[in-house]
Amino acid sequence: MQDATRVSDADIEAAAQRLGVEANVLRAVIKVESAGPGFGADGRPLLSFEPYNFSQTTGGRFDATNASVSQASNRAYLGGNQASRWTKLSEAYGLDPAAALGAASWGAFQLPGRYYADAGYPSVFAFVADLSQSEARQLAAFEAYLVRKGLVDELQRRDFETFARVYEGEHGAGQYASALSRAYASLAPPSDGYLEALVAGSTAALTRADFEGIAAELGCEVEAVQAVVQVESGALGAFAANGKPVILYEPHIFSRRTNRQYDASHPTISYRSWDASKYPRTQDGRWAQLREAYALNPEAAVASASWGLFQIMGFNHEACGFPNAKAFVTDMCQSQAQQLKAFAKFVKFNSLDDELRAKNWEGFAAGYNGQGQVERYGRLMREAYDRLKATS
Repeated sequence: MQDATRVSDADIEAAAQRLGVEANVLRAVIKVESAGPGFGADGRPLLSFEPYNFSQTTGGRFDATNASVSQASNRAYLGGNQASRWTKLSEAYGLDPAAALGAASWGAFQLPGRYYADAGYPSVFAFVADLSQSEARQLAAFEAYLVRKGLVDELQRRDFETFARVYEGEHGAGQYASALSRAYASLAPPSDGYLEALVAGSTAALTRADFEGIAAELGCEVEAVQAVVQVESGALGAFAANGKPVILYEPHIFSRRTNRQYDASHPTISYRSWDASKYPRTQDGRWAQLREAYALNPEAAVASASWGLFQIMGFNHEACGFPNAKAFVTDMCQSQAQQLKAFAKFVKFNSLDDELRAKNWEGFAAGYNGQGQVERYGRLMREAYDRLKATS
């Protein structure tokens, strides 16, 4: 090591800006790979050594004679401290210098030597010599590798699974992606305050006159609108006792809206298929899910929950007259009256007012709740309507 200066936050921020990625994405890679430093206490670059790769590169000719550094069936990196790793590297170097340096990973980002060409170096010797200069050179090599390998987009999207398959290899990619995701979550900046600010502006209940006004707008009976409320939010109402809007977070929607990238790393908040048995029973549990998802992708998280009296999904914001899910949710928190207006817009946008007028509950359920549970929701709404008519 010729320059002992640690890579600073400013250095990482500058590299992140050049790449168009979040600085914490780069910090997450460092945290997983080296936990921080690019050099050991003795001033030599931090390294890991992979006997499997050395065996592959050398055609297995040292597997029998030097089994501690050449192993065709063991993909694990060498354990032990840095001193023992350097001893093993020296043994391998005596057998085949280029293969030995290529089978090691180097510095703060643990960039494998065999990636030297993708990082812009003419040889693995030039690569190792440069990374031995400073952490700044290690950062520059990693940045060059990302650009040349075409992995910038993956880090911009925080698609850790795809990144892991290229950087770590198919073997162990899932575990590596999970580790990156956890590291990124641990580095996440303090909340932007959006979710915390979502409390009721007014808790005033809807009146008969409110329902009559919307029913007249839609051309349907008051009890038809009230039936939807009973089925969608029931006894929970629009807001919880703490003023937070009543929600249902849908992990399968979040999975779809984030291209499945968190299914492996966050299986409790992102999975492929709808499964009501996995829903938390309490609003606290559902809000905890939303907060975890929000830390990964704010807009997708908000869009993946249903809100308030009518439990309209956030991704339906355009149908309700809002440019994005956050704007929709902010409005839903104002009052039950605002939720009622959004419901009317959603119904008209999707041409479901005819179904309400005809009391075609299965047809309404198909457009409102989706095709998955038409029979169930249709039956529940019909029963709710009948009860309301009987007591009106």
